[in-house]
Amino acid sequence: MLKINLLRAALMQAMPELKASPKSLIMWVDRGKAVSRDTADLSFTFEFQLNVLLIEFAGDIAAFALAILIWLRTNQPDLFAMGADAFDFETDILDNGKADVQIRLQLRQNVEAVVTPNGVTATYLPEPDPLFPDDLPLGGLDAMPLLKSITVNDEDLPPDNAMGNAVDGG
Repeated sequence: MLKINLLRAALMQAMPELKASPKSLIMWVDRGKAVSRDTADLSFTFEFQLNVLLIEFAGDIAAFALAILIWLRTNQPDLFAMGADAFDFETDILDNGKADVQIRLQLRQNVEAVVTPNGVTATYLPEPDPLFPDDLPLGGLDAMPLLKSITVNDEDLPPDNAMGNAVDGG
């Protein structure tokens, strides 16, 4: 499914420690289903819980959460909306200063099915452009040039501009 690959790519871009150790990022789907869109064609929607697991994560969960929230803004905007539960998470604190962090996202992926003379062609549909009351551009990490670093409690996370595109907060 397209959204799984898009999220993996966004997390790899946002978190250099995952580029260095890609096996630390595990993703799988639970409770997936295909839902008819009740249209004249064969189009449908996948609805599923995407589990994202970071193994022995040594960073701050705020950096991980921010990368996911930025991705949600474009790829599942209903979860980014004010008051929405963006995701659930669990953390298993390990004794060596690291943690296993699991995040669960309830995602939806629309699929358009078009009958052609050669058969049926399925195409993943993008999310419609959400209307936000702010002036921030859409497009996730690449479209947000102001993102330089994350600051939590006056400490840059990760150090040395490691996220490359994190939020300059404070």
